[in-house]
Amino acid sequence: MSFNPYAQNVTIRISPALPALHIPLHFIDSFNDETVSIVLNYGTQLGAAIMMLLVVLFTTPPSKFLRTAHLLHLLGLLVCIVRTVLLALYFESPFAHFYAVWSGDYSGVPSWTYRESVAGTVLSMLLVVVNDMALMNQAWTMVSLWPTATKFVLCAVSLLFALLSVAARTAFTVIQCKAIYALEPAVQFAWLVHAMVIINICTTLWFCALFNSKIIIHLIANRGVLPSRRAMSPMEVLVVTNGALMIIPVIFAFIEFRPILNFESSSLTPASITLILPLGSLVAQRLAYTNQNAVPSLSGYPSSTGAGGYKNNRSSGSNTPLKAGSLFATSTNNSISAARSHSTSRNTTTVCARDVVDPIELELRQIDGYLQPQETHISADLGGSQSHK
Repeated sequence: MSFNPYAQNVTIRISPALPALHIPLHFIDSFNDETVSIVLNYGTQLGAAIMMLLVVLFTTPPSKFLRTAHLLHLLGLLVCIVRTVLLALYFESPFAHFYAVWSGDYSGVPSWTYRESVAGTVLSMLLVVVNDMALMNQAWTMVSLWPTATKFVLCAVSLLFALLSVAARTAFTVIQCKAIYALEPAVQFAWLVHAMVIINICTTLWFCALFNSKIIIHLIANRGVLPSRRAMSPMEVLVVTNGALMIIPVIFAFIEFRPILNFESSSLTPASITLILPLGSLVAQRLAYTNQNAVPSLSGYPSSTGAGGYKNNRSSGSNTPLKAGSLFATSTNNSISAARSHSTSRNTTTVCARDVVDPIELELRQIDGYLQPQETHISADLGGSQSHK
């Protein structure tokens, strides 16, 4: 029988009174491969979070710095950075030393490493809480102008998913912290881990579907025609961007349910949400700045609703903007049509010369702070002839 050097064992002696431990080499190789994969994963998350934090700090105007959404984004990025550092430090601690791992003897591990691991676990829970708060804030901004019944139903369901996610994560954190100090896996609570993963998938799917609902409604109303970039307001870019990018956490959440060898996705799901939300805001902010500099007057800005604006968009080669097919636009067009027609008949010459910006869109942009200076005089003109809530 030929000698196979890859099939031999590594021998460890715990004490002279106990038998030696024989560890196959392929076990050690598999453990090292998984360790390197996880460390690379954490390094990628850390680098992306630091870069996103710097971009947000240096590109956000001072007037928008203290907004709730912006503060939640900053808090999420800071928590993500500290959490990822603590998780990565585990592999530099005595917990990951060769003898401790393969012998199961952690008597030489100092107490500070336990506290370090517990802190990383607690901050992982805090990151989920901050992400759910940011998602709820984004969801409220999106549906705030929808019909009252629809708005409160969607917000109630969103709040329910967020609370379930936080509750499951909190319970898991408590059990995990106890297991760290006991140096034993909580096998009896394996069902809770599976429940937490399922709730996490459902929560991520819900917010992904909610953010994409406006795109779906628009596609149904306009027979699959997407608007051009110039036909979209910054608020719509924010919704579309977040909706499209939220597919990424959904993928990671499903991978967490069906793990892939040497790929740790449980930390990627909250980290990807933390990175995606400020990224969507930055894209919308950039578009608002570009449109403000590129369009000196309202003559180049497409109308939100109304036949005149729609024909102008179609004749100029751009598609219908999202407002025409959105839920809040279709539900309120009937109530404001009389006031708009009255305003149009009173300013016939002005309407022929330029597009009228929908006051619903103006209010929507005011919610997220993207009202452009060129549009303020239009909102004043329309304010005396109609009102809406």
